Amino acid sequence: MTTHDDSPDISLRERKKLETRRLIRRVALDLASEKGLEELTVEAIAQGAGISPRTFFNYFSHKEDALVTDAAAAAEALRPEIVARPAEESPLHAIRAVVTEHDLFSLMNADRDRTRARQKLVQQHPSLLTRQLAQHALVEQALAGAVAQRLGVDPVADLRPALVAGVAGTTMRIAINRWTDDEDVKLTDLISAAFDMLEQGLLTYAPDEPHRAADTPAADGSQTGGASNDE
Repeated sequence: MTTHDDSPDISLRERKKLETRRLIRRVALDLASEKGLEELTVEAIAQGAGISPRTFFNYFSHKEDALVTDAAAAAEALRPEIVARPAEESPLHAIRAVVTEHDLFSLMNADRDRTRARQKLVQQHPSLLTRQLAQHALVEQALAGAVAQRLGVDPVADLRPALVAGVAGTTMRIAINRWTDDEDVKLTDLISAAFDMLEQGLLTYAPDEPHRAADTPAADGSQTGGASNDE
């Protein structure tokens, strides 16, 4: 995931740091696509971005880190907002609302080809895939922390925070993978559709009974829908 954070509350200094981080990632991806990961060096990335190698290391620990998803920091930054969502919302809906309202994936929407190139590069190199998975784990850790805080539970003792975070994280990853292969749909629409399926319980229905209305007991114990047995 490549995320977006242009909040009006962000300081000028932080905005410049964010722009530099994005520039480094763009240059790293372009050079890796052109020359290959093995030939890519921190020095070449720094030169292309107009910075020093020392500055590069202020943003990334390794060249590979500039090539994989950058979503962990964004997820951690959104944690307070997930916690602050209305108490009547389910934890899953709170995550969905914050992610979609902040348009967390606007940069990906703006440049599908670059996102596709990044995804392809990661899939081709185990070293990148390992770091990508580590970023996904950090995203889910941040989401689980927010859910645990909302529920007032210990995330180690209670399964719900990790389960909700895992479902939300997987939902977004699947939507991104589908989006990179379909040029006719917006990423935010796919993410919303995927969360709709989860929140409506569609994934718990049997394949041949998409709504299960005929088998749902009414409050008085009778069956709702379907044909009557006394006809």
